[in-house]
Amino acid sequence: MTDKQIQDWHDKIRSSFGDEARLYQYLFETMDNFYYRYLETTSDKDLRTRQMSDHVWGATSTETSMVDALRIQNELARKGIIELAKSVQRAQGPKVVYQLSCRVSELHPDSGSLEFTASINWGHPDDSDPSRRSVKTVKFDYRDLGQFRKELAVKLEDVCGIFL
Repeated sequence: MTDKQIQDWHDKIRSSFGDEARLYQYLFETMDNFYYRYLETTSDKDLRTRQMSDHVWGATSTETSMVDALRIQNELARKGIIELAKSVQRAQGPKVVYQLSCRVSELHPDSGSLEFTASINWGHPDDSDPSRRSVKTVKFDYRDLGQFRKELAVKLEDVCGIFL
C-alpha cells in the first residue's frame, strides 16, 4: 500500500469510529453477536449488552436444562455440572449461569484498555462459591483504531473458549 492509501484507510476508520460513543456501540454490537453464539440458552434468548456495574458491561444467562449444560467440553465445568445434576433434584431447579463481561478501563480512538471475563457458574443454589465456577479473563490493550477493529473479535473469541 502507498502512504496515501494507508492515510485514506486511517481516515476512513477514524470517521467510522472516531468518537467514544461509536466505539462503545461497536463494542456492544460485537459482544451481542457473541452472546448469540455462546450464552443463549433454552430460556434466555436475544441477549443484549447492559451495564452490570461501574465500567462493566455484559450479559448473563441461565441454563436450566442439565442436558444442554453438559454440552460444554470445559473439563472443570463439565465435572461440576455433572455433580450439580446428580446432587440437586430436578424439582429444586438446578441451573448453570453463564456470563460474559467487559471491564472498560479506557476506550478512546487512539488507545484503550479492556478486560473480558467469561464465567460458568454451577454453584446452585449458592452462586457465590468460587470453587464451583470456571473463569477466564483476557486483557486487550490497543494503540490505534485499526488494532481495535482487527483484534476485538479475536479477544472475545479467546475468552469465549471457556464455553466450548
